[in-house]
Amino acid sequence: MVDIEKTSRKKQEILNAVMAALDEHDYVNLTIEDVASRAGVGKSTIYRWWGHKSELVFEVFKLQTLSIFDLDYSKSLESNLKIQLLKLSKVLQTKVGRAALIVMTEHREAAGNFFRQYLRPKREEMHKLIQQSISNGEITSDYPFELMLDSLYAPIHYQIIFFNHAPDQDYIDQLVKMILSPVRVQ
Repeated sequence: MVDIEKTSRKKQEILNAVMAALDEHDYVNLTIEDVASRAGVGKSTIYRWWGHKSELVFEVFKLQTLSIFDLDYSKSLESNLKIQLLKLSKVLQTKVGRAALIVMTEHREAAGNFFRQYLRPKREEMHKLIQQSISNGEITSDYPFELMLDSLYAPIHYQIIFFNHAPDQDYIDQLVKMILSPVRVQ
């Protein structure tokens, strides 16, 4: 019989070990052996739940970003975007965030699974907020919203990857204003 509480505790210990390992070194130097040792488990225990270290990184990233993608439907689209993008830029600057960016570029299959299981549902939530903003008369409905979302998130990644710089509030405010400008109801 499986002890669900014990399993959950072991999984959490493993994820804590991943965070600790990433605090000390980057993704390239992250090993399953080190994580297993830190968590006090065997490698087989880790492989029972995760097939590759990239999956561990995504799992830790999800834990660290649970509230980042939460939307407040009582606030405007603009306000939600500013809050979300600022939080995202901060988390992508962390060791876990940087590791997630590396995994996204180097492990296409894992990145695809991460997108389908985690990011796509978050994006669908943003679509609901966009629909609410259209209904409220904040923005027009004739706009390529997928392109708009890509145009908002890509500069955050770009700034971090190429310039090693997390965008600040002013950058994000200007970005959101520029991207939303064509869709605002006059």
